[in-house]
Amino acid sequence: MRVRLPGLYIALGLVLAGLIHVVAVLTLPMLAPRDAHARLAALGPANTMIQLPASAPGRQVMPMMAPDVRYAVCRYDLSNGPVRLRARIADGLWLIAFYTPLGENFYAVVGADLRKPDVDLIIATTDQDVAEVGVDAPEAFDNVVVVSSPVVEGIALIRAPLAGPSRSAEAERALKDTYCGPHKGSS
Repeated sequence: MRVRLPGLYIALGLVLAGLIHVVAVLTLPMLAPRDAHARLAALGPANTMIQLPASAPGRQVMPMMAPDVRYAVCRYDLSNGPVRLRARIADGLWLIAFYTPLGENFYAVVGADLRKPDVDLIIATTDQDVAEVGVDAPEAFDNVVVVSSPVVEGIALIRAPLAGPSRSAEAERALKDTYCGPHKGSS
């Protein structure tokens, strides 16, 4: 049986083109100069909660921001120790999510899953000491959740969907009152 060389070259060309396409698609996010982490770094310093402006056509800090949602972000840096995030969740629609600089989500909590509106989180790497919640810890740690971050730098995002247009001011006020900064022990 004879194999035609042009047919073999076409098949090899298609396989090679497919492999190049897959490699390009998988490496593109790592090569992008203006990824989410870089865009948010331009808005303010690390370990500071930044309330993003309301989304409008042509005025979005990040792609695909919904106009009926208010956002706040904290670009955290754990190189000097754990970071604390405190917020008062206005309703069950709120979401707090944590991402690596490459956009990989590693932890999320929805307002509906919380037993009370006050959220107190400590973000730390696995090798950083944080009093273990509930076990021989000071009373101040009774309602604290420790989030183990796989990276030293990352992004904490709070999404506050509006239950109606009249709720915009309430959501913006609640986001403005959130705190993201250094963890100072049992404070």
